[in-house]
Order: sequence, then C-alpha cells, then structure tokens
Amino acid sequence: MKSRVLFLILLHILACRSFSADLESQAIEHHQRMQSQNEGIILGSIKGEIAEFGAAGVLGTGREAINEHSLFEIGSITKTFTGVLLADQVLKGKIELTDPITDFLPESVADENSALSAVTFLELATHTSGLPRLPSNLDRGADSNDPYAHYSEGELYDDLREFQESDFEKRGTQSYSNLGTGLLGHLLELASEKPYEILLQETILTPLKMDSTFTQRNKRSIPESFRDRFATGHRSGKEVSHWHIDALCGAGAIVSSADDMLRYASAYWSPDTPPALKDAFELATENHTKSMGLGWFVSGTGFNHDGGTGGFVSSLQIDPGKQEATIRLENSSSPTIKEESRGDFSSLSGYWSGSLKTPAGELRQVLRIRDDGKVFLHSIDQSTSGIPAAQSVFEDGVLTCVFPSIGGKLKGTISGETLSGNWTQGSGIPLTFTHSAEAPEPLESGLSKTTKGDFTDLEGYWSGYLGGKAGLFVVLHIERIGKSAQATLFSPDQTDSPLPVSKVTFNGDDLKLESKLIKATYSAKRKDKTLTGTWDQGNPMPLELDWSAEKPSKD
Repeated sequence: MKSRVLFLILLHILACRSFSADLESQAIEHHQRMQSQNEGIILGSIKGEIAEFGAAGVLGTGREAINEHSLFEIGSITKTFTGVLLADQVLKGKIELTDPITDFLPESVADENSALSAVTFLELATHTSGLPRLPSNLDRGADSNDPYAHYSEGELYDDLREFQESDFEKRGTQSYSNLGTGLLGHLLELASEKPYEILLQETILTPLKMDSTFTQRNKRSIPESFRDRFATGHRSGKEVSHWHIDALCGAGAIVSSADDMLRYASAYWSPDTPPALKDAFELATENHTKSMGLGWFVSGTGFNHDGGTGGFVSSLQIDPGKQEATIRLENSSSPTIKEESRGDFSSLSGYWSGSLKTPAGELRQVLRIRDDGKVFLHSIDQSTSGIPAAQSVFEDGVLTCVFPSIGGKLKGTISGETLSGNWTQGSGIPLTFTHSAEAPEPLESGLSKTTKGDFTDLEGYWSGYLGGKAGLFVVLHIERIGKSAQATLFSPDQTDSPLPVSKVTFNGDDLKLESKLIKATYSAKRKDKTLTGTWDQGNPMPLELDWSAEKPSKD
C-alpha cells in the first residue's frame, strides 16, 4: 500500500491549505478496508478560508500517490454546475425558469404540439419533469465500458422527436433523470449560443480560478498537461475506461480536483466571489421544490450532491451558514472488499425496521439479518430488492455492516429490540431500527408487486453460462421472504454488485424474469434441478441454469 499525507499553503481565494491527521487517518482506514493497493481516495474539508486534506493510495498501477491536485471524474456533481449555469442565464434574462423547453429546441425536434411542450426548465433542474432516467435509445451502439461516448446531439434529437405523453414517468414528483439534466445542459448551449464547456469556463471556472477543472466530452477534451494527474478509474479492483459524455455533458462530464472543488464550495460564502456569480449561487440553492434547488439537493441549512461514473465516486456537502464544506473523491466505483460475517447473529436474526431522513424525503428501510450473519438492506421506497452486505460484524453489542455496491456503511449498537447508530453514504445520517421476527407488511407488500408465484421449490442458487461454456457466468438467487420471495441476478464476470430483478413469475414449471436496469428478460422451463430457456437482451441467447444450495463459483 502507498499513502501520502498532504501539505501545501497557497494564497488564492482560500487563505490556507494544510495536512489533516484526522482526514488522513480516515482516508487510510477506508483505503485499507475498501480499496485495492492500486486505488486511492482524497478527503478535503474547509472552514471559512482554512482547507485541509488527507489522502491514501495512488492514481493507478505504478503511478504516483494521490494528492489534492489529482484529477477525478466527479459524475453527477456536474449537475450542480449546470444548475448554477441555469441560474446565471435566468438572471441575465436569457431564460425564465417557467419557460417551456420547446421554445428553445428546433421545431423539427419538438414543436408546440409535442408532449415536451409542457416541460419547463425548472422541472428539468429539479428532477420533476417526468423524463425517464435515461434516453430510450442510449444503448444503441453503446460501449458498456464508456456508455455515453457515442451519444451525440443527433441521437438526443432522435429520442426527443419520438417522445410521447405515455413516456413520462412520475411527472410532477421528484424522479432522478440524467436525461433531464443532460438535456438542460444542451438547452443552455442553445440559449447562450456557446458550447457547455465554454459557458462553464466563462461563468464559473475562470472567475473562481478553478484551473484544474474541465468538461470531458471526448478523448480530445483532456488537456495534455492534465494527463499525468488524471487518476485511473477502477471497478471491483479492475481498471476501467474514463467516461466521455458529449450531448448529455450537463449531467456528469466534469473532471476536477479536491483543491478545485473546495474552491467551488467556498465561493458560496466567500466575499471574493464576483457579485453576479454569487447571485447565481443563491438562486441555484433556493428551495424550488420540497428538497431541490437547481441541481442541488437542499436540506436544512446546507446542500449536497453525490456522483459516480464507471470508475469513480464522489461526494460534496456545503453549509454556507457555517462556512463549511467537505469533498470526497475516489478512483474506485465498487469497493474491493473480502466477504465476511463474524460474530453470533442468532439473537439478531429477523427484521429491523426504520427510516432514513434524506434530502429527498424520509425513506423506509428494513434490515434483514439471517442466522448465518448474512445481512440485507431493503429500501422500501426505492426498491424492495435486498442489497447484500459484503461484511457484517457483531461484536460487543455493536453491529457493523458494509454495503460496497452502494458505498454505504451501517454501524449501530443493539439494546434490546432497538438498533441505534449511523448510516454513512458520503455523509452520516442517524438511523434507528426496531426488531420483529416476522417480515414487515411494507416489505412483503413491495415484494409481492414484483414476485408472483410459489417459489418454495426454486429457493437457492441457479447458475450457468450465457450462450454456452465460453459465455458470461450468470447466477440467479431466489430466496423466500415471509410469504413472498426475492430474485437477484449476479454477473460475476462483469461486476460484484447485484443486479435487481424488476419482475419474476413462476407458474407451474414456467419461469419468466425481467430486469429493467439492464433491459433483459429470461424465459425458462424447470425440470428437476435445471432451468432451460432463453436470455434476451436485444440478442436472444440460450441459458441453462443448474441449482445449488450455496452460492456457486465460476468453474
């Protein structure tokens, strides 16, 4: 393992930057527990004008140690910059938040009769437009290693031309949409008559002297002088491609450093921030809906946003009233962690119910603990599919669970029928659970909407190779929960993270399964301990799965 502490003093917008033993300790602990030796993390915090950093790990295999000037993809934190750019255009009189987006799109793409004529700029910025999370044609010609690189203005316009009223999802309520914010970035280009990266540079980067930040629309976007500082992304310990985002760049294309991101954060309160930009910041962070500013999640006196790409994760939190902010950047999107269950879980087995107060509202949670120490987290209001903990440890009355697929950690103390502690996923949130032996009704009700049939004879693991022995290794796990069941897909050749199943039915000996996340279906017939059928993900292929009681490994 390589780690390096950071010490640097600069006179720029911030008066002082220094090494923090506490942040370094946190970084080293995370690096040792959650990352491979070729990955790394940088943590930064600022109070007033005093910035501190701590880091551990490296830019990549055989590369230098990470520091506050190392470059990372910040993913969806880009959306906050897009929100500020919108606020700036509104204050300049170029756009009204209530303007229909069709006023700015070419008539050949969407005219006044289009279903999109009801959508406003405010709705795009607050995720209330009802636009789907992703364009319907994003997967056409896509490279799974760099899924947005091929998607141009032409493909975006093709998708918008075909948009129908029936394509809206949860219109009027908050429903996160990369398509919506990506489209917003493109509309800002049309309104300002400038490319997104130029608008960003002129409006935010140059005034704040953010000299290590750029928009990564394509491989040519990376300045040559930045290449040695740009971290290599990783997923499950393996190197992965950078993500290049062109037409939808406003949703997640920015690359930055911890130093620049604290410069961005402190500008929300700094007296040195140009007045016009300060006004745009204030408009962007107003509560325009229950919990959303323009691109920002707003809660209490602060606001925040997380980000993630194929090989990076990030988190930014700002409290301008206290003049405090934190940044977290990692070049690993899926932690490398050894599966482990340690302790006597017999007294904990069952179901623990609680709720998580997030910027998006209160989310009901169920923690399911088995006698063998396997722990699953069900977020009832997001997806009833259980997220497995890779590590679960119960010692001296303290339960610690690590959920690497979502970058989350739960640590709490057991007292009778109550579990009290904190949920950490970028930031820490207090969380209290109460115990029950039977599955809570909300969990069973949620599962029953996606799982139909009696799965008693299917419980266990079903595994095989897509298209034959040379194909991808696939595992289907079916587990009964109360009166219902849960089905989860795994593709170990591609990711350690589980793939949620949207719907599964079992009638007689016929199994039908759908995963909307990966746009796939599986239809099969059971005979004894074998499922024989067809996997369809745009290209139908045979898939035979054999049963086992324990989770199988690839031959």
